[in-house]
Amino acid sequence: MNTPFIELIDAWLTDALTPREEEAFIIMLEDKANYDILERVIAEKAEAQSLIGLEDVNRREKSLLALQQKLEVLNKELPVVPLIRPLYKRIWAAAAVLLVLAAGIYFLLPAGQQKRFVAVPPTAKSSDIAPGRNGAILTLSDGSAIVLDSVKDGLVANQNGAKIMLQQDALTYASSGRKTGEVTLNMISTPRGRQFRVVLPDGTKVWLNAASSVKYPTAFSGRERRVTVTGEAYFEVAEDAQAPFYVGINRETEIQVLGTDFNINAYGDEPVIKTTLLTGSVKIVRGNRASILKPGEEAAVHTINAPNTTISIQPADIEKVVAWKKGIFDMEGEGTATFMRQLSRWYDLEIVYNGPVPERKFHGKLGRDLQLSQILDVLSQFNIRYQLTGKVLTIE
Repeated sequence: MNTPFIELIDAWLTDALTPREEEAFIIMLEDKANYDILERVIAEKAEAQSLIGLEDVNRREKSLLALQQKLEVLNKELPVVPLIRPLYKRIWAAAAVLLVLAAGIYFLLPAGQQKRFVAVPPTAKSSDIAPGRNGAILTLSDGSAIVLDSVKDGLVANQNGAKIMLQQDALTYASSGRKTGEVTLNMISTPRGRQFRVVLPDGTKVWLNAASSVKYPTAFSGRERRVTVTGEAYFEVAEDAQAPFYVGINRETEIQVLGTDFNINAYGDEPVIKTTLLTGSVKIVRGNRASILKPGEEAAVHTINAPNTTISIQPADIEKVVAWKKGIFDMEGEGTATFMRQLSRWYDLEIVYNGPVPERKFHGKLGRDLQLSQILDVLSQFNIRYQLTGKVLTIE
């Protein structure tokens, strides 16, 4: 059964406190035991991710500001209130859980330490490295390259009867009705520190993560549609039962698609190729082996020291897999090396280990819009020592 104070917390979280209840709530917060209850309730709700909407956070922030002002007034009016001022500071610390969750920017300290939320500092250092941004290089069929970062919206090029347009940070293809029999290939590639979106000639949408590429024809013809991918890409494939969609990852691995949403992680420095299915159906083919994925499943193909690789299928954490597309590093349960590889691509860093790779398990999320200094401040919370020289990050 809820205690009166917990009922007041629930009312405060939903902005349902009456003036009399709000006064009682403030007075009860003078008791350290009640504050501990408040901190526990906020932490539980934060871990359950039930308070991460932006509107929710804005409401909580305004409520805390009003509460702070009232606590300051009480501090002046009441003769003896020794816990009030440190208490409201602690309330703000607990509320940071809500504020950082709104931006997907929170981490939990490593296992073995006291479990608590760590907010990312709001300011960046002057000599900092900015996060990645939208941008890519379009390579045309004749080998010429166009840096899309510096191109304004509008017509970019014409390729074999197709007009290539840049519109709101995305590249699109529109047929002008003229087409020759030859196959004209284009490629979109993202350097480190860039991400991009392209709408292929058949209407298929592709999101490219940093250090990735997709190669495709400027017009699909015949009974199949084929593209090749490196790095990481998210696909929303346009349905066409008469022309199956194929994604080549390397000479040995291929994805066969009819119409579906899926994510491919096929970076050359990762130990496995991962294909995660959100909707529809895909077949993973590697050599003479094949496996069919169902929505919510992930296929892993080991690429290092695995000449007779099998395809393993397991349930997928969809939110984690597509977090990059939503502007988030979701590092829940990941090790140091995996985290560092993601940072190297997004911040265009060279990672050097001065000794063995520190064994850490990360828990939480970070916004991909953070300055590098803010990310490094989080690393220090995990007792990881580092030195940044230019774009070389040395892990001690």
